[in-house]
Amino acid sequence: MKNDRKTQKRLERKYEGPQVLDALLRESGCELTDADVRAEFEAALEEGTAASEIIELLWEAEPRFPSPEQARRTFSNLFGLYDAMANEAAAELVVLEEESQDPSQPLRSGYVDRAWALLEELPRPELKRAHDRFDNLQADVGAFLFEALSEAEVGEVALEVAEDLAFQTWWLCAHVRGHESVPRPSLRDLKRARAQPDELSEETEPALADFVSASLWEAAADEERPLPEADIPAVDAALRAVRRLWSPRP
Repeated sequence: MKNDRKTQKRLERKYEGPQVLDALLRESGCELTDADVRAEFEAALEEGTAASEIIELLWEAEPRFPSPEQARRTFSNLFGLYDAMANEAAAELVVLEEESQDPSQPLRSGYVDRAWALLEELPRPELKRAHDRFDNLQADVGAFLFEALSEAEVGEVALEVAEDLAFQTWWLCAHVRGHESVPRPSLRDLKRARAQPDELSEETEPALADFVSASLWEAAADEERPLPEADIPAVDAALRAVRRLWSPRP
């Protein structure tokens, strides 16, 4: 197993109110207020834009967080607000969806949350078998991540996080679609997907995009081996290319 970490704790999605979010945004260098963010989220929900896509656009420049904990809390509030608005728009009182997941459709957030909880509880021997299966079936993904992140000149932690998140997203897809049904993109195809301009690279798995984005910022707040914030864009772009080719509708 390349990365022996236990799957990382998910970023808590908790909105603490407008005053808290206003202060967090201001301290991070964002010029928007809670009210401005609500307006952006409302438009995003109407357009069907994933939380991860709209949140990264809230800053005109790279965010400046005083500490990893401050970054974690900021994104926790932003994702929490987005979730609350989404639930209000759908008139739902529960976060997790109870209906079954259609294997031919992009994964929904409720399914991702439930399946990730199952992955978190896997016994170590079963988790190792899953990692080994991933390495065997998706060998080109590992080679692609190593090559792409080496070119981006990111650190060792970034590669570890990318490999771990690639495994987790693959497992979530395989859990509902079957291991053999998840596409096995070639190294050449992965490079092409990565080279595609962002404006032409439609997000095919919005719920998985949110999962990855939240996990990256949680990794940045890790006390022992934090993921450098400067490495997040490169990791996110590489995983987006992989995710796009794993979707049943690329």
